[in-house]
Formats: sequence, structure tokens, C-alpha cells
Amino acid sequence: MKPKEKAKELISKFTFLKTPESDNKFYNPKQCALICVDEINNALQNISSLQVIGNVLLDQIKYYQEVKQEITNL
Repeated sequence: MKPKEKAKELISKFTFLKTPESDNKFYNPKQCALICVDEINNALQNISSLQVIGNVLLDQIKYYQEVKQEITNL
């Protein structure tokens, strides 16, 4: 999946319908998706610091950095 497609998918997963229980709560789906991507990147960075780096891990780090950029651009 391309980074832009993943960005749209993450934002859509954090889009909440207003329910009676959440009348006074406001969610920013874009901000939630950015937090999610930051958490993924932090986890990947922690793994990479253990020197368990392979091309796949480095590719995932780059991929989620691109997803974050696409979320910001939407």
C-alpha cells in the first residue's frame, strides 16, 4: 500500500461518529493518525537501536515517515 493510501486509511479509522456518550468530546482524526504513526516510528527506532536492523526494518521506518508526511499533507 502506498504511503498516501495508508495515510487516508489511518485517518478514516480515527474518524468517529458522534454518539450520545461522546457529545462533549471532539476527536481530530488527523492528529490521532499522526500519534499512531509516531508510536510506530518510535517502536521501529527502538528496535533499530538494538542493532537488529535489516533492509525490511529500514524500509518500514522510511515508509511510516512517508505516511506521516502524507497525513500532514491531507
